[in-house]
Amino acid sequence: MAEPIDPDRDTALRWLQQSLKPGQVHGRNILTKLRQKENWERLSGVIQAYQDWVRENEVCGYTPEIIQARVEALNRYKSAVEGAPFSAQSKFHPSVLEEFLYYLFRDLLREMNQKAQAVEVVQSMDIGGIRAYSNLYFAPENFQAFLRSPSMRVNEKDQDFAIYRQVQIQADGERRTLYVPVVSIECKTYIDKTMLEGSIATAEKIKMGNPYCLFVVVTEWYDVSYEVDPKYSRIDQIYVLRQAKRRAENSNPIQYQVVLDLFGLVRDHLQRDWSRIEEKVAREGKVL
Repeated sequence: MAEPIDPDRDTALRWLQQSLKPGQVHGRNILTKLRQKENWERLSGVIQAYQDWVRENEVCGYTPEIIQARVEALNRYKSAVEGAPFSAQSKFHPSVLEEFLYYLFRDLLREMNQKAQAVEVVQSMDIGGIRAYSNLYFAPENFQAFLRSPSMRVNEKDQDFAIYRQVQIQADGERRTLYVPVVSIECKTYIDKTMLEGSIATAEKIKMGNPYCLFVVVTEWYDVSYEVDPKYSRIDQIYVLRQAKRRAENSNPIQYQVVLDLFGLVRDHLQRDWSRIEEKVAREGKVL
């Protein structure tokens, strides 16, 4: 006989299963944990706060006023779940930022997809975490094997959040589905020197697959020496949402102006030309 499920937990499970969309990765993290009954006590206080957060993000748009309201809702939710006893490896706390980025860019992407499809039938851009394409190569076992098949291999890199499109490629009879980002964002609760070095390496790989991809790191706290300058890397920007070091004696909330700047950077990247060199030279006197 199946073990009986707490009715309140059953209600929470049913709500999560029926309402979550693919971009709500934090909600899916909660759902995965809630399926293990021993986590109910740790999550019972989180469910209502999460429902409130989702409801506050049902508003559509991306005006400065709406973005400010989203940031305020994020700070309330972060405060409500601050004591949730889950490790960094569980992705409970890091996935909050990933879901916030979904709310932040969801309506902009929907609008841009609709405008593009009104002109012609095109592949839609998607949003969320992916295994992002970085490069492909051929690895046949020997000469005869290469004659039979190119033995195509694809390198990919996990990305916390991306704006991307699906691409189908074929080499002879071999087919692959690639996920190519035009915006790639790594989300971190804090970033130290080792993490920064990892992000620098990832940016290099992602931009091998698409040099027009905007690569950004979003972190709550910055725990790297200010003497280390990431400017030499392929990272386009690092946003420190609380404008503070992790060990600093402060309790800064996530700052609206920093989020607004992040939104503007991504929006401008999506809306400007990436490669029309002749037009850029004539209009701006710039090539890149």
